Amino acid sequence: MGDFRPSLLPIVSSVIGSGLLLFVINNVASNVSLPHIYLQVNSFSGHNDHQTKFQTIAINDGRSTATDIRLTLLYPSSNIINFTIPFHNENVTSLKHEVPSSLVLEMQRMSMGASIIINTTTIKNDAVAAGSPTNIRYVVSATSDQGTNTIADASSPTLRIEDAGIIPFNLRLLIAATVLAIICFLIGLLYKRIRGYKFQINRPKYVFDILKQMITVRNTLKENIVATDIFPFSKWNSIDNEDKRQIFGDHRDYNLINKFYTKLRQRDSDFSEEEISDHTLKNLNQGLLSLVDYALTNISWSKYHNTSHKRSHVILSIAATISSALAIFFIFEVSRVVFFLPIQGYYNIYYALTLVARAIVAFVLAREIIIFQSSSTYEVSVNNCTISYISISSTSHGSVKLFAYSLMIMGAPLFLLSAELHYVGRSDISYEFFVIILLIDVIRMFILAVLIPRYALKSRISIG
Repeated sequence: MGDFRPSLLPIVSSVIGSGLLLFVINNVASNVSLPHIYLQVNSFSGHNDHQTKFQTIAINDGRSTATDIRLTLLYPSSNIINFTIPFHNENVTSLKHEVPSSLVLEMQRMSMGASIIINTTTIKNDAVAAGSPTNIRYVVSATSDQGTNTIADASSPTLRIEDAGIIPFNLRLLIAATVLAIICFLIGLLYKRIRGYKFQINRPKYVFDILKQMITVRNTLKENIVATDIFPFSKWNSIDNEDKRQIFGDHRDYNLINKFYTKLRQRDSDFSEEEISDHTLKNLNQGLLSLVDYALTNISWSKYHNTSHKRSHVILSIAATISSALAIFFIFEVSRVVFFLPIQGYYNIYYALTLVARAIVAFVLAREIIIFQSSSTYEVSVNNCTISYISISSTSHGSVKLFAYSLMIMGAPLFLLSAELHYVGRSDISYEFFVIILLIDVIRMFILAVLIPRYALKSRISIG
């Protein structure tokens, strides 16, 4: 089951993509096999400007027979004074001219390739009804059991390509299903590459966590050889053996780490089964201490600090920093201006609350960025004696320090300060001033999340 689980996502995405693709193909096939009544209208000027002759052509150019056809010829600003049907190869069951400006034809069927030609002569109606679209000369519609097609005078401003209704819902659904199917297939095809990229990104963090845990076990047992602390060993087993061998590419180093975690697991099992004496406990801890001390001293940890994806970490950190600055700016500057205004007489209280709120949000965002950076910014000394890294928890009062820096660097709401400088309300510089504030927020967040941790939140621990 463990080997099957990694492939579950590409399998599911491929199944979903196949279902969506089948839906699209089925709908496209059904639409292709439907009848389609093609309409064309040709117009000719009559003896005077008031008369116009129209030739309407209807052809079933689809791939099946249309049934119960109704052709409607409408001339909103004119009346029909004459009409003829010079050609048709299907029986016309009904021809109605009940309204002066319209002509309605009905046919029981229209087979593939069947056509009909209708000639009409119209004269402009001087008394056009109020609200009628006088700039539309004709509207021709063909309805059947299988669908509808309508055309109108091209000069009509009421039919525009940008109108939302011009795109049928079925077509939108097919487009959406096609896009989703492509995404699902891409997930299935690129899953291994994405997983490999994610593995490379998390690789430095994995080595860093293993190293820190071994140092923690070593220091704890050195301080108290009869310690009964529970040490987790799930980190070593969080990835499969092939990935671990890819990370620790030396058999000797891999075996040393694996023996340590095997011993750690055995210690946990012995503690869980029964109460053991201090002598037995001391022997167990002494054996584990010797093993971890030897591993830490003899493994060259610097060669496992993979820097090939350090650029990716830097890019992701910068993107996260800019996104955090934008979020703070839009929360406390843009939305505040739109939805909130300082209450008259309580400006100092409002300023203080905004100061603290900005600091809290900046602290939370900066802490997550720093935690992410710590997996790639640690450094192992050349002689394999010490490891230096950025950490909030390992630094004395690290969280307090970070919040203090957040208050000092990101707390000040610049737009509120600008009110005192009488910048607010000046339309000539308001846009430029907002852009400047945004850039300053990005710079401030970069200082808080990237520069400050490198100098104020750096820790150093001994390996050997």
